[in-house]
Amino acid sequence: MGIGEIAFGMAVFLFAGTVKGVAGLGLPTIAIAILSLGQPIPEAMAMIALPAFVTNIWQASVGGRFLVLLRRFLPLILPLVATLSLTVWFLGRKGPAWAMTVLALVLIAYGAMGLARFRPRVPGDREPLLTPVIGAVSGFVAGIIGVPIVPLMPWLQAIELKPDELVQGLGIVLCATSLTLTLSLAAVGVLDLPRATLSLGVIAPAMAGMWIGQNIRRKLSVEQFRTAVYIALLLMGVYALYRSLA
Repeated sequence: MGIGEIAFGMAVFLFAGTVKGVAGLGLPTIAIAILSLGQPIPEAMAMIALPAFVTNIWQASVGGRFLVLLRRFLPLILPLVATLSLTVWFLGRKGPAWAMTVLALVLIAYGAMGLARFRPRVPGDREPLLTPVIGAVSGFVAGIIGVPIVPLMPWLQAIELKPDELVQGLGIVLCATSLTLTLSLAAVGVLDLPRATLSLGVIAPAMAGMWIGQNIRRKLSVEQFRTAVYIALLLMGVYALYRSLA
């Protein structure tokens, strides 16, 4: 990998970290969406593994309700990590040819739901029954494209968490996801020493981006910024779908 490619990768993670700092989410989604335009999805997944894990630890540790939220989300986390591990093991090093199509559809769905202010609601008595299903589906999606944001994010919004609980709860689930993804990619040989070194190297710009984003959040409208992010994800999804079908 040349100097230009390294600089591009660091810029991607600086931007993705900034998005996460402002909006509380989006680092792996943004990074994989951009990186996958120039490299195979499994390689993009390997590159995001360590910065995603480190930034999610930071997010999961802030909020004061870690143990309460961990107990609540264990029925979601356990099937998620199980199906994620099995999916990565089954697909192996290269990933399926249709992974780009799945990524495109996820980006389009997530961007469209965000722009439409789609906020589903789930009755409290349905949560215990549906939670493991959402976890399993999220793990399958994460095993293919590296991020479980659909259906995970709409589900977390649907169970009516408070804003701080949503951010910390998302950090807890994504921390488990990124750790499982890191170990699974290493087990099948995708996250080898050179890629692990690259992934380690982009932790610093990702953390710097989070710091920048947190400062921006104090000065700008988070809703306006999120709208811009949703539009960007939607457009990248449309472009990725065009590439996958061309």
